[in-house]
Amino acid sequence: MIFNLASTASALVLLSATVVSAAPKNGQIAQITSASNWCMMMPPSPGGDIAQNEDRAIAFCTNPHPDAPGAKIFPAGFIQSANFAAGNGYVQITGKIDRTKYSLADSDQGGQYDIRAPVGSACANYNHYVNLIEPHSNTYCIRCCKEKKDCNTGKSTYGCAYVIPGDYSGGSTDPVTKPVVSSSAAATSSVVASPKPTVPVPSGSATASASAAATTVVPSPTTATVPTSTSVAATTTTAADVKPSSGASSQAQSLGLVGAAAAGALALLAL
Repeated sequence: MIFNLASTASALVLLSATVVSAAPKNGQIAQITSASNWCMMMPPSPGGDIAQNEDRAIAFCTNPHPDAPGAKIFPAGFIQSANFAAGNGYVQITGKIDRTKYSLADSDQGGQYDIRAPVGSACANYNHYVNLIEPHSNTYCIRCCKEKKDCNTGKSTYGCAYVIPGDYSGGSTDPVTKPVVSSSAAATSSVVASPKPTVPVPSGSATASASAAATTVVPSPTTATVPTSTSVAATTTTAADVKPSSGASSQAQSLGLVGAAAAGALALLAL
């Protein structure tokens, strides 16, 4: 009996110690209520490496919240955008940060926080959470879940977009990560090229002749006027084909006779 009582007492002590160790610690409780009211884990000091602080991370919030006792407030300008989404048994926030506001290195590829790192951390009112921060791309994400299957903690190297699909738009430091049809490209496709202006060329130059020849308009077959047979004959007649009329020939012969008679008279007078 004494042995049984001692064993029971020892078991209760161990159970109590387990409960205490599993209880969330002040300053290490995240929470998500809305896009403007939420918390996530971060390195405790500015410039801290994300992965190297997985055991020491603390909660930072948009503003004080009773479900996140001991949490700090995000540095001014650090959160560039926050997109809230809720599903069956989970809530999440995804968006952009400005790493310079907390002196995070642009070479920091990021890391993951969850209920096992830091140990004792939690997300209020949920059993599980997964939280990634990626300074090199100014990206962050956090999801709190009722069921473990909705919080994928085994793919941290895949990055936020894979672990927590969602809206990562917004923020002045937002790099373009999705295909976008730019307005300039769309405008270009609808622009019709205007004709080039005609430059005046002196009329006597070879260029002018070439331009005139190039701009000659040939009448359409449907609008051309077919010349009559008379016009064709007129256009094909040459100067060599023109013969004097009979009246003009007689007059020339008469003038020739008169000239001969005058010449004969002058010859007689000379005798």
